[in-house]
Amino acid sequence: MKLSEMTYWQTEKYFQEHDTVILTVGCLESHGSHNVLGVDTLIPDKLVSMIEERVAVAAAPGIPYGVCEDMTGFPGTISIGEDCMYLLLTRITEGLISHGAKKILFLNGHGGNISTINRVCIELSRKGALGVILNWWIMAGQLNSAWAGGHGGGEETAAMMAVNPKLVYSGEMRGQELINDLGEKFPTMGFDRVEYKGIGIPVPRDVVKYTTNGWIGPDDPKDATENWGKEMLNEVADYIASFIRDFDMA
Repeated sequence: MKLSEMTYWQTEKYFQEHDTVILTVGCLESHGSHNVLGVDTLIPDKLVSMIEERVAVAAAPGIPYGVCEDMTGFPGTISIGEDCMYLLLTRITEGLISHGAKKILFLNGHGGNISTINRVCIELSRKGALGVILNWWIMAGQLNSAWAGGHGGGEETAAMMAVNPKLVYSGEMRGQELINDLGEKFPTMGFDRVEYKGIGIPVPRDVVKYTTNGWIGPDDPKDATENWGKEMLNEVADYIASFIRDFDMA
């Protein structure tokens, strides 16, 4: 049930019977040369539509922008920053609480949003409400270790094939093309990290300095298939719907 498609009296009736709302939080950023910028928004939006088919839950309009300061070197990437995200989530959740929501589920598509959502959840608990962070890509890897992946890799690419295969430009797939921008003694090994004597050391910096296209992770997007994506999203949607049924009754 989309709040944007409900009347005020339908909303009032919903909150007389339920106290749970789901809100997607995404991002607009590079996900490799083969994926569109809206991966982190389009996948949670698809999951919400699947969840709505499984369980009665109000879905607030999602946030298509996120916190991605380190990715802004790629054309089209837009970051609203932690301060803006915090204020936006705070005002939205305050409004939801005023109308009867006590349990707010953040269906998140972007790792850079986590710390801000976590802060909002802590403050929700102080207001007598609860916030839940549902990071779909982490949940998918926990449901099936074969699905676990990195940024713009097989996991996200397969999910996008399930969302809309026309939005995956398979012919444009390239390698990770990692750059050892800090020298050969400190090779790039992932987001913000360099390797030194077998240990990963965080060195936060602009992503364009150490990869040419934004794909970073162990899972190769060339291995992605539409069937993988559909099976994965179905299981994630089933799991979240089950969680909502039990959590709404708690």
